[in-house]
Order: sequence, then C-alpha cells, then structure tokens
Amino acid sequence: MDVPWFQNHDRGENAPDGHAYIQMVQDTGFWAMEDMTVSQILSGNVPSALKKFRKIVYKADGHKVEMWVLPDYLAVGNDQDFVRMPMGPLGAQRVSDSLYCSLPTTFLSDRIDEVSEGRIEIFPFRPVGDRNMKPLCFEDSNNAINALMRSKGLKFGQFVSGLKKDVVLTTRLENEPDYYRHVAIYGWFHPDGHPQQPLFIRHGNFYSDYSHGIRLIYRTIKIDGKEYDLRAVLEDPFLFRLVSKEDVPFKRASYDWQKPWHFGGK
Repeated sequence: MDVPWFQNHDRGENAPDGHAYIQMVQDTGFWAMEDMTVSQILSGNVPSALKKFRKIVYKADGHKVEMWVLPDYLAVGNDQDFVRMPMGPLGAQRVSDSLYCSLPTTFLSDRIDEVSEGRIEIFPFRPVGDRNMKPLCFEDSNNAINALMRSKGLKFGQFVSGLKKDVVLTTRLENEPDYYRHVAIYGWFHPDGHPQQPLFIRHGNFYSDYSHGIRLIYRTIKIDGKEYDLRAVLEDPFLFRLVSKEDVPFKRASYDWQKPWHFGGK
C-alpha cells in the first residue's frame, strides 16, 4: 500500500541527502531539529522504501488482525544516502498525524519483530557526555546498522530486527501524572527475540538519542476482515486487547504534541 501523503510530496531536486542533512542540524537545539526533521519528512525527503506500507497479519484472542506498517524507521535522504532520524515523541506524533498513522504499542512492536526477514546484533554506543544525542552519532549509528545489514545480505525496505528502540504509546503516560510529558521507549530486539529495552518512561519528551526510532502504522486496520481505526481500537474497552498488552484501554491513543516539556514544571 502506498503512503498517500507522499504521492504528492516527492523529494525536491535540492533536498539534502542524509549526510548533508546531518551537517545542517549538527549545531541546532533539540526543538529546532525536531521542526526541521518533521519538515524534511513531510516534504517527501525520504527513501523510496518508506513510501509504501507493508502488510503484517497476526492472530490475537482468536481474531485475525491485518495492519500496514512502514518496513523501517523514519529517515531523511535518498535511496543511496539516508539517515534514520531519531525524534522525540512530539515530532513523531506530528508526522504520524499528518500521514494518518499511529505509533506502535509494545505489543505491536513485538508483532512487527515476529515478521522480521532478518536479524542483526544490536550496536550500542558507550555514553560519553551528551554525544549519543548528537546528529553525528545518529549518522554513525546509521552507518553501523547498514554495515551489519549488508553483512547479512539484508536491504533497506525489509523488516529487520535489532535496528533501534521504538518510541511507543503506553497508558502509563496517561495514568502516572509524573510522566505525562515524557517519552516511552521499548524494543531493540536481540537475535533471540528478547528486547534490550523494556518499557521505559523516565526521559522527558525533549529527549532522543541514536538508539531511538520512529516506526509508523497506518491507522486503517482490519479485524476479521472489517476495517477499524487503530486509534479507536486502542481506546475501545473491548477491542484494545487485540493491539495492546496493557491492562486498560487508552484515554487518548497519541502524544499531545501541542504540549511540550516546560522546564521548571510539568
């Protein structure tokens, strides 16, 4: 399935490739970089493999669920030179809303991992100051991922496990007031299938590092052949169990991108 938005938003002739974009944002602050990354992605400056969703199918509680997922994490650049761009949850939600998509839950991250067409070892960087939050580190991580994929004969556009942690949705951000303006991350699967990162919600929503990735799911899904809005399913008191392993449905299955972190209070 094509990504509808991108059909009318192709890369412009002067759009920066991945390396050039990293140079552009290297000395910007977090929120400025978020705005620039959102703008680049929504202008269509993404590799061609991100312009099509791929279908995954699974069974849950005796029901057949079909959904359409981007095969890799959001990236800026062209097919030959791109960088998977970590983003905070608010920038990710802005892109998600524009493309009629949803971020995954931990349950859906697990389902995506199950359909992997190949697995690589995770490639962590040692934290040195704030280097892991810097664009040059994003590019270094991206290059390492691509090298590991090539060594396995894998290509961008396939479902590959072990690339990054997912920015995810969780009801804990709604139900634990201290974490309302935080980001939830999960995943980064080892080859044996277990996640390096259990669900973690202690970073503020102004935080992202090289290990974070943005995976989008198209909001129109099918349950037993009938179409539903994934966001509505996540908020439904009965159906939510087909797309989430949490104890309760969501009150609002998205990040509130109009309410960024304000230092000095939440």
